[in-house]
Amino acid sequence: MIKNKLKRGFTLVETLIALGIFAMFMSILIGSYSGIVRSLKEANDYRVMYSDARRVFDTVVREFREGMVDYGNDNYFGICNPTSLNGGKSEVYLISKDGGFTAKIFREELNDSTSGIEKKHGVIKISKGKKGDVQNAIILNSPEVNVKNFQIFAYPHLDPYDKKNVFKDAYQFQPFVLVKATFEKEKFNGEMFNVSFETAISSRIYNQVYKPNDSLTTCK
Repeated sequence: MIKNKLKRGFTLVETLIALGIFAMFMSILIGSYSGIVRSLKEANDYRVMYSDARRVFDTVVREFREGMVDYGNDNYFGICNPTSLNGGKSEVYLISKDGGFTAKIFREELNDSTSGIEKKHGVIKISKGKKGDVQNAIILNSPEVNVKNFQIFAYPHLDPYDKKNVFKDAYQFQPFVLVKATFEKEKFNGEMFNVSFETAISSRIYNQVYKPNDSLTTCK
């Protein structure tokens, strides 16, 4: 006896439906994967920028806590030019408790042509040693991050330890500085994003001691 076996496969319609479901599933999977990759790249961009910002601010905070703002009463360096630090400054000198030079913190714009297009790249620098010598200054932020709107506000804006100001109540409070900066970075997709940071630092020096030939006795 010969038995006829009926063999059936997928019809064209069934095959097309299966392929459609598979394609839909793959598109969802690829879209999810692309979103994850994009999120990871964006997170890395933010990590780089925040790391730079933290390095800059940690250094600035440490220097301000170890010293104090130089108001120009530093005849020790052959200068006798008391300065008002009213308003935001893009550079500031720091001195130690004994009046010695500690550091200069400042913003500078460098020419950046790494992408083939000439553009300005803002960096924060710190120089230590001889005052005014910025040739060996150290750059605190990376080439990937541009620093904009770097400002230092000193309060009081006139030297509270200057002999001319010691009886002026408006200047007799514990000195502190407010540091502001905007950090900008190009994302992986070419878009630019920026974040602003600020911090306030109180001076740990409560009685500035100047050199014997300082402005308190020689400057007029």
